[in-house]
Order: sequence, then structure tokens, then C-alpha cells
Amino acid sequence: MALKEEDGIRTVGVNGTEFKFERGPVDKVGRMVRDKEIVALWITPLKASTGFLATATVNEFNDGVLYGPSSVPGTFSDFAGAAATEVTVRWLELTNEHLARKLKRQREWIAISAGLLAVAGILAIAFRGM
Repeated sequence: MALKEEDGIRTVGVNGTEFKFERGPVDKVGRMVRDKEIVALWITPLKASTGFLATATVNEFNDGVLYGPSSVPGTFSDFAGAAATEVTVRWLELTNEHLARKLKRQREWIAISAGLLAVAGILAIAFRGM
């Protein structure tokens, strides 16, 4: 995990992929997380190959030392660690959401197929006796 900062953009490498965190909107600035005040947000979009989209957000606190991923409790003393944790957790959420939708479609298809098979079986038994 290496961190580069240029023109208000922090670039972090996670598992061979670079993520560019930009300073986010100030709507959460001043809000308290535990006993620390948020002074800046760093945001990057995550897009899965399936088209699902999420946002990874890292909070920068007023002590000038700690950063906190928004997806899990806790703080990190380095931005790269907080960013890597945030990206990993959000990416896992995206993957889990995609798999849940895929499994739901499969269950629906199985239910429809089983229903049609049951109707065909009942009709076969009913017309067999004629």
C-alpha cells in the first residue's frame, strides 16, 4: 500500500489496483465520530464489472494523525491503511450483493421450473387414465 498525494487527490494501491480518493463534500465535516471531529472526507467510487456501484469513504479527524474508514469502527494512523480497509470492505459488500441477486434469480427460476414440472406431472397422470 503506497500513498501518493497530488492536487488534493490521494492515490492508494490496494492489491495491484489504484484508487484515487478525492476530498469529498463537507456535509459531514464537524460531525463527531466517537470523540473525534471529522475535518475532511476522502471519497472514491467503486464499480464492479457487473455495474454495481458503491462509494468508499475515509474520514480524516481533527487530531491530524488518525483516519477512519466509514465501513468499520476503528482508526488508523496512516491514510493508506484506512483506505485499504475501506476499499476491501466495500468491495466485499459489492460482491456479496451481486451474489445475493444471482442466487435470488436462480431460486426464482427453480421455483417456476418446479411448478411447471408439477403441472405437467399432474396432467400426465390425469390423461394417462383416459
